[in-house]
Amino acid sequence: MFKKLLDNHKLGGLNCLLWKNGQVVYQESSGYKDLETSEPMTIDALFRIASMTKPITSVLAMMLWEEQKLDLSDPITKWFPQFGNMQVLKNQVGEYEDAKRPITVLDLLTHRAGFTYSEFQKGKLRADYLRVLGGDIDSELTNEQWINGLASLPLVNQPGELFNYGKSTDLLGMLIAYIEGKSLGKVMEEKIFGPLAMTDTFFEVPNHKKNRCASNFGYDELGNLVNLETVPLKMAFKERPSGLEFESGSGGLWSTLGDYLKFATLFVQNGSSNGIQILKPETIDFMCTNQLTATQRAQSTLMGTPIFIEHYGFGMGLAVVMKESKYGSIPCAGSLGSVGWPGAYGGWWSADPVKKTVSIFLTHSMTEPQQLAQGIGFELYEAIDIFADYCKEHS
Repeated sequence: MFKKLLDNHKLGGLNCLLWKNGQVVYQESSGYKDLETSEPMTIDALFRIASMTKPITSVLAMMLWEEQKLDLSDPITKWFPQFGNMQVLKNQVGEYEDAKRPITVLDLLTHRAGFTYSEFQKGKLRADYLRVLGGDIDSELTNEQWINGLASLPLVNQPGELFNYGKSTDLLGMLIAYIEGKSLGKVMEEKIFGPLAMTDTFFEVPNHKKNRCASNFGYDELGNLVNLETVPLKMAFKERPSGLEFESGSGGLWSTLGDYLKFATLFVQNGSSNGIQILKPETIDFMCTNQLTATQRAQSTLMGTPIFIEHYGFGMGLAVVMKESKYGSIPCAGSLGSVGWPGAYGGWWSADPVKKTVSIFLTHSMTEPQQLAQGIGFELYEAIDIFADYCKEHS
């Protein structure tokens, strides 16, 4: 399916599958796990799933909601009073106004809190985000230092006003860890990974599994495929030091094709996977219901590109199909009500509750923002479109 892209060295290696009604009906493992050694890709390869972490953190939050440990209308100042007097950026000149209302848990789940990512900003705010918070995936800050740092930065919109993709899910992860009194990774292990037998999903790859990690495939300045030393924008350390407290609920997990399938089937099996009920059916339905207004959908962009408009909405931590499209597969694809959310390093998935299918595509295709602006790395989206089209035809 991807032979031309692999042969032309536009992609390094990939794993993908289509699951339907309880069975894997298509599976492919192609290319290389390591470009320099020419080690072939294996079906159990570990990938940085980046923002495919966000739906997992969001499911965890909804589990706490079911347990009545938090309410979606709760102000986050209930746990983190640091966010009590937030300033909101009025314009790029640097004028501010007071936040008109507190940030809520729902704002975090729907990216309407007013937080952002440094790479989406320019000038002082971009520099401040980098200086204050460190890398997006690995930060040497303690959770308390990170939370205090985020609270010291201005919001880019009034709470609840606009969809602005950013640090919201990281803070949500820290809120979960705070409520449960243990690390986010530990809570994920106890509530999701353990029950679903997801033995290959974690923030820190164990030493005995590191040989299964796919290389950081990226591109040099000429657009040639290479092994990168670390991820773009230095968001992560080459080797994550053991003992880091910071765990990115936004994008820090490693996983495999098989493990992510166990998670994704929750969205086509009414909140259960392999017979294990993780969320109530009505909670999954609620989670997969668009929360954005028509204006918010129309104004939402990602790296300057509209992402929702008429075809998509956003529920709790993942996109939802509101109008079927014959073209395009980002952020997800499928029948009305299908959900998914891609990862910046090449991962993509969609769960279609109408056709009872799950499609997952994992690769490493790591590009700097300026490379994308030059057209370098766009073959990734070509590959995802090829795969999404195949899944439509065979589901």
